[in-house]
Amino acid sequence: MMKIDREQAVSEAIGFMVLFSLVTLGIALVSLYGYPVLMQQQTSAHERNMEQTMIVLQNDIKSLCYKNVPFKETSLSVGGGSLYAHNSGALEHPSQTFTVSYPPGREIIQDFKPGELIYESDAGDAMLIIENGAVIKKQEDQSGSVMLAEPRWFYDNDTKTLVINNIEITADGVLSRTGVGVVRMQVSSPEYNETEIDVGDTVEIEYKPAPGKFDYSTAWRNFLTGSSLEMVPAGSNKYRLDGVQKLIVKTYSINILSL
Repeated sequence: MMKIDREQAVSEAIGFMVLFSLVTLGIALVSLYGYPVLMQQQTSAHERNMEQTMIVLQNDIKSLCYKNVPFKETSLSVGGGSLYAHNSGALEHPSQTFTVSYPPGREIIQDFKPGELIYESDAGDAMLIIENGAVIKKQEDQSGSVMLAEPRWFYDNDTKTLVINNIEITADGVLSRTGVGVVRMQVSSPEYNETEIDVGDTVEIEYKPAPGKFDYSTAWRNFLTGSSLEMVPAGSNKYRLDGVQKLIVKTYSINILSL
């Protein structure tokens, strides 16, 4: 009759329990700490890819406006969120407005509604926006915003000429895209205003943000008062530039045919 060594059997059972506990603990640690980090890295990767995609779309819009290209078609992949096109005149979407004037009260452009292309992350709170020719980044729950790529506005110090290129986004309703798609867009003929103003006169730009998460006033303030234009704050979301002798305002309309 075979004799069973009880001490050896107990040791094997304890060893199995220790090994099983270590494996279980490892899985728990990975689930608790590793998986969220992995998801965060994936979300960040999607946002970085979409930043590049928005820059590409901004360059496409520049080609339509400034290089006499009538039509552009671009393949893209929208990961980790959705891309929307909001018509400049859509009533269901809150709209920012731009007013350009030279005081007192002589308005060249009044309450211009640019519309926007906007990417909203599913897992994070990042928003990427193309608005009036600029690319803007914003966290949905934060009040601040930053301009990743500036619009083509400039001031020539030698001729005292201020050039503003307004770009509006139009579409048949609200278009949206997730995953792989093709952005098709075309430009209409630009509206062009060239105004000779009094020597030493002041041009004023007012940006009225939309409420809530669609407020990009920080990004526009930093751009308007930055090195490109060096305008001076003149009240709530109003900015002035003195000594302007010529003001040129061009308005382009980009029609998003599909996403």
